[in-house]
Amino acid sequence: MEPLSAQLYAFGIVLLAGVSLGVFFDLFRVIRGLLRPGLLSTPLLDLLFWVLLTPILILYLLLANWGELRGYVIIGLVLGFFFYKLLLSGIVTAVLIWLANLVMTVLNLVGTFLLRLVSIPILILSELKFGWIHQGAKPRTLLRFRPKLRWRK
Repeated sequence: MEPLSAQLYAFGIVLLAGVSLGVFFDLFRVIRGLLRPGLLSTPLLDLLFWVLLTPILILYLLLANWGELRGYVIIGLVLGFFFYKLLLSGIVTAVLIWLANLVMTVLNLVGTFLLRLVSIPILILSELKFGWIHQGAKPRTLLRFRPKLRWRK
């Protein structure tokens, strides 16, 4: 029989595995909510989620008790996941959505800058060569890069 300290260590590692399972699940939910996969890509995303998560869970089990699957392992995974869902899920989801919006804003700024940088010589050349074409249009509003993020729960 294993000492109590070894059993508590293994149970703590398994609880941590349940919490990290919840974090990855929320990350997957945010990515899936932003991408809005279709009928064919939804199973592929689910498969990718489990292909990425299975080795992580196996590493946790190897750290906890050399990969032995016992009753307390299942209980620890479930308890860790539910503790995470009750206490941290809303905060982590909000932070992930905020980060996704921040990344999209930075990409919008970079894309707009690059499009305007490329369009300035084109607009100058077109004004010099065909000045009569753009008489009524404002050159700054011709090109705009604005993809949108839409979050759905």
